[in-house]
Amino acid sequence: MGAETLEVLKRRKQHRIASGVVQRNALWAAGTGFVPIPVLDSAATVAVQLKMLAELSDVYGVAFNKSSGKSVIAALTACITSGVLGRALLGTMPGFNAAFTYALGRVFQQHYAAGGTMADFDAQKAEADFRRKFKEGLKFDQDEKTA
Repeated sequence: MGAETLEVLKRRKQHRIASGVVQRNALWAAGTGFVPIPVLDSAATVAVQLKMLAELSDVYGVAFNKSSGKSVIAALTACITSGVLGRALLGTMPGFNAAFTYALGRVFQQHYAAGGTMADFDAQKAEADFRRKFKEGLKFDQDEKTA
């Protein structure tokens, strides 16, 4: 096998592992929506999201910074508060949490696969893609409920 083939195999393996990380954590985030204490459910969701970002960082060999992770989550929350958040809250918190976590994971999966780092992530540039992934995440959550 040539070096090029090994690199392709490495990328496929990273993608497969990262996809599992995103899906697993989206389901955990959905579960946090059932916590009956409002502040505690939000803290649990952020903890799941930070854990997912750390796991994705490990998969791609990228340094993880908890503080930067919190900033990214806050910035992406601000990106979707107009429009999407209002409609999502008419649904369920478990669905919103799963969709947000799914979108966060997918956006970072793409960012890391392209050679990005936590430090050079730009939430404003990622906003349109994040919104698309959020909508995909709402479908993912529905698919998981019917499976």
